[in-house]
Parts: sequence; structure tokens; C-alpha cells
Amino acid sequence: MNRVEYIRREEKKYHDVCYENYKLFEEGSWLYKPVKTVMEQAPLLKDNKDIRVLDLGAGVGRNSIPIANELKHNAGKVVCVDLLSSAIEELSRYSKEYDVEEVIELEHSDSI
Repeated sequence: MNRVEYIRREEKKYHDVCYENYKLFEEGSWLYKPVKTVMEQAPLLKDNKDIRVLDLGAGVGRNSIPIANELKHNAGKVVCVDLLSSAIEELSRYSKEYDVEEVIELEHSDSI
């Protein structure tokens, strides 16, 4: 196994454990709240129509879901890309739970 494969495997194990043991926006992990810098910029997107935001390494939606909330009334979209299928599956579930499913576009990609 080469170094990149090893790193990816270990990262997947770490994230899968996190996604299984912590709920999005629940206190106790880094999934608790979105990145401050991202959220400081989110209001700048609100008044734009048909805007597209790309979230690479979207995970389960810690940043994507709050951004989608800002865009949902202006026909915007958040394109969420992650290399972990478990993250995309959880993001799909959370997007329904937080009523932003129509704003979120999911892409599973493990291309380097």
C-alpha cells in the first residue's frame, strides 16, 4: 500500500468513527458548529440569485447546511463533494433533516 492509500484509509476510519458517534451540530465534537470564517462570509451570499457554492471536503455538512440555509430562498445551490461515501450518505440524511435537500447537490468523488 502506498502512502496516499494509507492516509486515505486512516482518514476514513477516523471520520467514520466520528460520524457514528457524534451528531451534526451536537456539542462535543468539531461537528458542533460551522467554521467561523465561513459563516462570517455567508451573509454576503444571501442577496445573490442562482449562486453556486462549492464545498470541497464537505463531510456531513457542517458548513454546507448553514450556507444552504442562506441560499434556499434565492434559487442557490451548494455543490458538496467528498471522497468518503459515508460522509455523502450522512450529508444526504442531514440535508433532509434540516430542510435544505433541494439546495444541496451531492458528489462522491475520490479522484486525485
